[in-house]
Amino acid sequence: MSSKSDKKYQSLIERGSNRSTPVSRALFVLFRALDLPIQYAILSSRSLGAPLVNALGGAHLVPSGRPVYLFGTSIGLSPQRAILFGMAVGSFVKQSHWVTSISQEPLSPTSSGLVGTVNTIYNSLNTLFFTNAATSVLSYASVGWDETRLPVQTVVGVAMYIFGMGLEWVSEMQRLKFKKDPKHKGQLYTGGLFGLARHINYGGYVLWRAGFAVAAAGWVWGTIVGGWLVYDFTKRAIPELDVYCGKRYPGQWAQYKNSVRSKLLPFIL
Repeated sequence: MSSKSDKKYQSLIERGSNRSTPVSRALFVLFRALDLPIQYAILSSRSLGAPLVNALGGAHLVPSGRPVYLFGTSIGLSPQRAILFGMAVGSFVKQSHWVTSISQEPLSPTSSGLVGTVNTIYNSLNTLFFTNAATSVLSYASVGWDETRLPVQTVVGVAMYIFGMGLEWVSEMQRLKFKKDPKHKGQLYTGGLFGLARHINYGGYVLWRAGFAVAAAGWVWGTIVGGWLVYDFTKRAIPELDVYCGKRYPGQWAQYKNSVRSKLLPFIL
């Protein structure tokens, strides 16, 4: 592979190095943690997003319905909004665990800030679309405007979210366990869920991100989010990994690509 191709597929992560970057990892967790009060503020009665929705010509939805109680205390969100906020919390927990316990490669402060910001943008678009009358899943769902009932879009979105999060998390933990065993040094991991698709952790990310979008704003928005992520992974992240893995595991990687044809999800992508 030429140096021109190497430059084209530069990664946000410094692959092949175990250099310690605790400050960048702490920044990553901080950026992801800052997302939670933002999402809560958008979804709560004192909506952070109301001025933006109104300024863009939309109609902001005032929270309705009895709020969810957790351990005997109201969290101030309807069931529908509580689910969306829970998805944001889940993304924070998963990605914080990834950066502190799973990823072995260095991160730069710039990469930490960029990845954290991008994920906050995804989450904020979902919650803003939910609170805008024209784009909210409640605008055409069978439950009308009742935020205490869950439309089929939310149920499907939650299922996609849970399944996708499981795929991403479990596959990465399986690979980490393999890499930590000294007898596997220099070997490519092709077992577990990675025996079904070469980048199944990316496929899991696509699923839970699309599920979050479906639960917030329905099928069209979920398709847009999922389609964009598939495009981004297949045109940017996967080619970059092909360059890296082709160099680090020349024979193994070629054999793996030949035996496992699926890139993101088995029998689909």
